[in-house]
Amino acid sequence: MLALPAHGLVVLSAPKCASTALEGALGDRAEMVMRHHPRLKHVNVRAFHRYVAPLLGVAGYERDDYEVVSLLRDPVDWLHSWWRYRQSPHVRQAERDGSRWTGSVEFAEFAAAYVAGRGAEIGVLGRPARFVLKQDGSVGVDRLFAYERTDVWQGWLRERLGEDLEFPVSNRSPVRTEIELDDDLRARLAAYFAPEEELRARVTETGEWAGARGARLTHPVD
Repeated sequence: MLALPAHGLVVLSAPKCASTALEGALGDRAEMVMRHHPRLKHVNVRAFHRYVAPLLGVAGYERDDYEVVSLLRDPVDWLHSWWRYRQSPHVRQAERDGSRWTGSVEFAEFAAAYVAGRGAEIGVLGRPARFVLKQDGSVGVDRLFAYERTDVWQGWLRERLGEDLEFPVSNRSPVRTEIELDDDLRARLAAYFAPEEELRARVTETGEWAGARGARLTHPVD
């Protein structure tokens, strides 16, 4: 999470959504940066409103003084990114039992475990829709960007800060492979990620959804 209320924005860094690039571009300009520990770096909208917004209020920044923004990625590609990341040698070395290393696990097996509710077991942090939804089910960010539309979200940030920001590329996963799934698993993923796809429908055409705050989804989030 990067809070830049003096510039009128807070960026919630969703997992597997350019968080390192965002930190590299904005970190030196932010009044507050959460990094390193996953639950701090990837503060979701619920934790932000419960813990961080009141702290910004103490500093004189009211909630309407800044926009809260985040990125949203294609959910299957997002899950595939987790699988690729957990193929890394450092993951195998960091975990004594190697239970969350995916070097010998097919993506289909990994995806099936995720939709069966075993996300924590296989090392996947949360889900994209829950990251931006408040406890009452409403969207808690003001603006949502399509992760894939770098021209849109990077352009918006450059304009907001009035600077020609550079977004470093790092933390690349191992070589990308094609996503091969059978029809049954694709259908299960589509059903599971219905809330994410509902959100993505709002950002697909233009690359962003301004005024998202307060909207409600028709598909409930598990």
